[in-house]
Amino acid sequence: MRKWMLFMITLLLSAAITACGSGRNNESDTQPMGESASVTTGGKSNITILIGKPEIAKQFEQMAGEYSKMYKTNITLIPLGGQTAYEKLATLYASGNAPTIMMLGSELPSMKGKLLDLSNQPWVKHALPGTLDYAKDGDKVYGMPVNVEAFGMMYNKAVLDKAAGGSFDPSSIKTRDDLKKLFDQITASGESAFHFSPMDWSLGAHFTNMMFGTQSDDRSQRHQFLADLKAGKVKLADNPVFNGWLDTFDMLKEYNQFKKAPLAPVYDDGTLALANGKAGFWFMGNWAYPQLKEINPQGQYGFLPVPISDNAGDYGNTQISAGVPSYWTIDATKSTPQQQKAAKDFLNWMVSDPQGQDYYVNEFSFIPAYDNFTVKPDDLLSRTVMEYLASGKTLEAVGSYFPADGWPNMGATLQKYLFGIIDRAEVAKEFEAYWKNAK
Repeated sequence: MRKWMLFMITLLLSAAITACGSGRNNESDTQPMGESASVTTGGKSNITILIGKPEIAKQFEQMAGEYSKMYKTNITLIPLGGQTAYEKLATLYASGNAPTIMMLGSELPSMKGKLLDLSNQPWVKHALPGTLDYAKDGDKVYGMPVNVEAFGMMYNKAVLDKAAGGSFDPSSIKTRDDLKKLFDQITASGESAFHFSPMDWSLGAHFTNMMFGTQSDDRSQRHQFLADLKAGKVKLADNPVFNGWLDTFDMLKEYNQFKKAPLAPVYDDGTLALANGKAGFWFMGNWAYPQLKEINPQGQYGFLPVPISDNAGDYGNTQISAGVPSYWTIDATKSTPQQQKAAKDFLNWMVSDPQGQDYYVNEFSFIPAYDNFTVKPDDLLSRTVMEYLASGKTLEAVGSYFPADGWPNMGATLQKYLFGIIDRAEVAKEFEAYWKNAK
């Protein structure tokens, strides 16, 4: 997880807990509620939530406070406190203070033995196709999708309109060469064409997704590719998708705003470059929208796929990567049946009640993973993602199936390639070596 996120979540959630505790009259109200804490206070159920999204911490605390006033449930938020979710959960479970609700990502598979089966919940039938796959084990569903996140070539519409000499048509970009011509137009207009963020999580978890996600339009074959790579059966140097993907990477290096110092930018440099119109494109995801909106409330942003060939019909040239980054889960081992029911009621309220939906869409800037939302996002970026989802033009987030150390390892390799200290053959060699030894 990004270091700045860990820092911000510490600050924001600490503030949230302080706010939740204000006005309460006894110590039990301010304690994390687990096995050893009170199950009820004043006739209300006490539940705790471990949340891992710092960008929504303040808004989530406000929503939880309003819910607590309307229903017989007290909600206390638990910050990560600078720890990973793995570390935090180990501490909480060991002390008997397991959270009632946990937001889990890659931790979910190893946590299934401690999670409640949610397959009978009302929201299950409204989950978008494929969004439950990662959280299922047979017929059981151990996680409720938090939202849909997409990543790819985010663009500033005003910059592209200026470069195109009129209203830019996103459907006109279907190949690498199409994108190169647009980059040249942006450069000629006086702005940088592209901003490349060098963080390992962006390169290793997200940029790699195009290479893994476009190996085939058949899910079973994509996952067979992962298995074959792990078994040492794949020669990446001979893989046409791998080479096309790196050809695109090379082009992005050439047009990078920080070409002369490619490892220098931090996350916020990309936000500022795109929001202020100093770069036409930024490879990033829709989670950046709240910060873009804060910098430039009038800005309009969209998504383009990352083309990896000059054949418009190749799989991936008209699709963006999208998936569910995390799931709401409920503890099955330490929480009481009363707490578990209160947790299920709260989760269902978030995605079914108009007030919960309004928070989801308008306060959290979430793209819903459900088909029953009457509240719709009104910003161009979210609408663009929803159009890709509705038309089925999305790539599987294969990164969800990487080992825990997958993106740091591949991200480090791509940082070296971005900086120019290893060549293509060495990228292939390091990727193959990692996967052969991956656990």
